Amino acid sequence: MYQFHRYGLHLNLMNEKLMQAYTYLYKPTPDLTSLWIESERLRLLSINDSFAPEIFKHFNADIIQYMLPKPADKIEETLNFINESLVGMRENWNLVLAITKKDTGEFLGCCGLHGKGRHRTPELGIWIKKSAHGHHYGREAIQSLAYWAATQIDLDYLIYPVDRANLPSRKIAESLDGQIFEEKQVKTMRSGYLDEVKYKLSIEFLKNLT
Repeated sequence: MYQFHRYGLHLNLMNEKLMQAYTYLYKPTPDLTSLWIESERLRLLSINDSFAPEIFKHFNADIIQYMLPKPADKIEETLNFINESLVGMRENWNLVLAITKKDTGEFLGCCGLHGKGRHRTPELGIWIKKSAHGHHYGREAIQSLAYWAATQIDLDYLIYPVDRANLPSRKIAESLDGQIFEEKQVKTMRSGYLDEVKYKLSIEFLKNLT
């Protein structure tokens, strides 16, 4: 069972009234800069400056092979990313979360829900640091975030974009019954291209994840 936290308040998904009270985008919203989502092993926390050193260290050339951005050359660029993310979170069209281990607090990576210009069909994104690969943390984090989004936001569907060659990430989308609906070449910030496929994730399917 997933649990949501806001200002120290535990939200139990079995309580329908509480669940309906905390939505965002087109409904009254929680403070997305103070959000917790917990799963069996993970705690997803709203990003803030305290995560900058870990993000700067681990978001490197090994990680961005199948991603659009390039690694930061200096930590100030990471801090700018965090500050820009917080602007979108305050305006309720963006959500960026640090992925941590619930038992130790170890930083594992980041995930997000990006809705600028597409509020009813936002895109999921995720990266896990290289030393934490192989433990299915990415799947658990995306399932937790997707469930939160499906039950807390008024959406048509979620989108999960992924490079065709990134088989582990494609398995995450397929574990959520994702259906490919678009394929295209996308230019990266490194002057290369991704062979991108986009999966559509059904809100009704996601609502049944527990």
